[in-house]
Amino acid sequence: MPDSKTKMIQKLFIANRGEIACRTIRTCRELGIRAVVGYSDCDALSYHVKIADEAVHLGPSPVKLSYMDIGKVVDAARRTGCEAVFPGYGFLSENAEFAQACRSAGLIFIGPTSDVIARMGDKIATKKALADAGVPIIPGLPRLKSADEIVAFGKEAGWPIIIKAVAGGGGRGMQRVDSADQAKSALERAVSIAEKLFGSGEVYAEKYIRGARHIEFQFIADAFGRVVHLGDRECSIQRRHQKLVEEAPSSLLDDRLRNEMGQVVVKAAKEIGYVTAGTLEFLVAPDRRYYAIEVNPRIQVEHTVTEMIVGLDIIRLMIRMAVGTPLRLRQEEIRIASHAIQCRVNAEDPKNDFAPSYGTVTYLRQVSGPFVRADSGIYQGCEVPPFYDSLVSKICSVGKDRPTAIERMRRALSEFTVWGIKTTIPLLEKIMVHPDFVEGRFDTDFIDDHLSGLLDYVEDEDEILKISRFIAEVTALGKNPYSQ
Repeated sequence: MPDSKTKMIQKLFIANRGEIACRTIRTCRELGIRAVVGYSDCDALSYHVKIADEAVHLGPSPVKLSYMDIGKVVDAARRTGCEAVFPGYGFLSENAEFAQACRSAGLIFIGPTSDVIARMGDKIATKKALADAGVPIIPGLPRLKSADEIVAFGKEAGWPIIIKAVAGGGGRGMQRVDSADQAKSALERAVSIAEKLFGSGEVYAEKYIRGARHIEFQFIADAFGRVVHLGDRECSIQRRHQKLVEEAPSSLLDDRLRNEMGQVVVKAAKEIGYVTAGTLEFLVAPDRRYYAIEVNPRIQVEHTVTEMIVGLDIIRLMIRMAVGTPLRLRQEEIRIASHAIQCRVNAEDPKNDFAPSYGTVTYLRQVSGPFVRADSGIYQGCEVPPFYDSLVSKICSVGKDRPTAIERMRRALSEFTVWGIKTTIPLLEKIMVHPDFVEGRFDTDFIDDHLSGLLDYVEDEDEILKISRFIAEVTALGKNPYSQ
């Protein structure tokens, strides 16, 4: 049954699609909240539309004409009688204008204030806010204007450095610069990508930390200044700064460092004035020094592993915090006695430079069984369209320790079968048995360092198609294929 505070929300508009929309609908069902979703032309038969209580057509398939059209989304929420909007991740989730538009329309925005989103969306402002809160940050050069500045900074800080978009996020568009002669071309690429992805060509530079681990802390905050963190997550297994595997807790941190970083996170969230759930991301150098890199003012794709080890529904908590429910959790109540791993199943072809793979899912066998969780946005016969992010499913496993969680993930991946599109499943299976991953000897360069070996696999669907073609060919010749 819904608690007394969440009863004020009878209808929630989910401004997203795919697996995060489906996952949010399930929390709404448990809370007795009617879930309304929007959809574009190509998403009319999508799974999130099928399981929602109500669905509203937003427009054509391109995101700017549907899911990212602020006016259409706000209008859809109001027309359907929704009291609140949940943005998920991606799309409008980090758009301060959208958050303000929702509140101006009398809608509860399930997330931080527009002011906080605006500050956290500007990575330079984020770094300043974190530094003011006493959080260590990576040495950097704000708002780059020329290649000469990059060369001077690289000589001072030491190569390599990395160029990032001021308005960016999610690791997209970053450019690593290993020497002075790469500065001009890297800057041009970074500016071009930033303009296309984020609508702003402003970029900045940071010292690139070799051998770093990417570790983040999930936190939850109420409107009364109370904040707790829900532990850390390891996100170092990534390709082009896009995460592929996440786990909680990190195998790198000991109790002393984990507690120290957690206290830093709570202090920073309080000083920023954060409300609902967020994530503070760090790079941890080989010498165990840690540096904050950004705050994500939204739910994270990998929130699932934290839920599995702390036993809390983070989206449920976000809804409660957004309607003014005080946070009753105390830090000492957050106990972690298990280990969880998440693998992102993307519609991509790793053997073709991770090119997107779209089309009809001709066969699907979902993950099932004990100690695993599947958050999926696909079904057999559905279309995976070319307009959106390639993530189609997330697979999680949990165990009493890391080796147990790895074993269960291997089993889960071996059972998860998707035909009709290329996916990252075979690559993920290789990662789960790689000795360096199993022993915890990895950093953010793991995929690049081991890519050739990780791509040394044979896809079952391809082999079955080959056998089917062989049988068809010899049968057409009037021969018995089984006698060959």
